[in-house]
Amino acid sequence: MHHLSRPARWWRTALALTFLVALVLGTLRFDDDRWPFAPMSQYAFGVDLNGEIRSTRVEAVTVDGAEVDVPLSPGGVGLRRAEVEGQLRRFVDDPSLLEAIAAAYATRHPGAPRYAEVILVQDVSALHDGTVVGKSTEVLSTWDVPDPQHPLGCCS
Repeated sequence: MHHLSRPARWWRTALALTFLVALVLGTLRFDDDRWPFAPMSQYAFGVDLNGEIRSTRVEAVTVDGAEVDVPLSPGGVGLRRAEVEGQLRRFVDDPSLLEAIAAAYATRHPGAPRYAEVILVQDVSALHDGTVVGKSTEVLSTWDVPDPQHPLGCCS
């Protein structure tokens, strides 16, 4: 059996206490951006069985007039749905931020039709006793891309 020296035990104890203090302070003071030293609040709540469930997504209208779902993934636009949900208030307060999604898509998919309009929506499922009894979609924010061929100066 191997015994740790006193300095090794002290070092490990100090490291564990530092991690524990960071975790507690982060949980009390920070949001998802500081994870792992903050809660992942998207998972930190229960659902009211007679409430509603909201699922955020992004749609777009291409320059060809097609309505498409924006691929919220690293390969799609470089953002995941949780990241959009984490910035939801910013997108609602300043719809021009949605143009960054059009630019990211144009950069990652140069041969695809560009986005002329970007729409932030939430699908709402109403619950009664935990069963879905109604569905609707709410438009939270929209942005008409001023120059779809060059969103935010992208892709010359």
